[in-house]
Amino acid sequence: MLPILVMIVFAACGSGSPDAPSAANIVKISDFERTLTIDDIKATGWKVGKTYDVGGLDGAEQAYMGFWTPPGLGSLNYEIRIYPSHQVAVEQGTRFAEDSSGEDASLNADDALWGEGVRDRRIIVGGGARGSQNPRYGDFVILGNIAILCEGRTPEHSLDQCAPFVALIRGEGA
Repeated sequence: MLPILVMIVFAACGSGSPDAPSAANIVKISDFERTLTIDDIKATGWKVGKTYDVGGLDGAEQAYMGFWTPPGLGSLNYEIRIYPSHQVAVEQGTRFAEDSSGEDASLNADDALWGEGVRDRRIIVGGGARGSQNPRYGDFVILGNIAILCEGRTPEHSLDQCAPFVALIRGEGA
């Protein structure tokens, strides 16, 4: 009962700002007026933590795991996958993003469509030997030619935490 109450309180509190980007106004798959680069992502204040080998990640040119701190929150992980075009990101990247995020995410290299970085895509909840593996990324966004795996417990929570980041990439501020 307590976990449900905590989730209701967090949902009721929201971001504190009625104009703050949120899951309610984020478009999960959208084109962008230009081809984005890793430098565009870094310009938001996002920091590269790891660079992944994209062998086996169909169509991808680059992939990274890194960190960004949304206003009022602690640092969050975002995995960025860069494709040559929006079309390639959607047609080839969607199934890999779906496999790496959400409740049914593949959390071990033997089951994942792309095994690189799979350890970074899981989080241990509960601590110690009794903790359970859960997906780090609750959902993803495809913005133009990039796929962004967004940290969060649920798809809605994940997209809420991703919305300010996506707004910055779009040049809309957070």
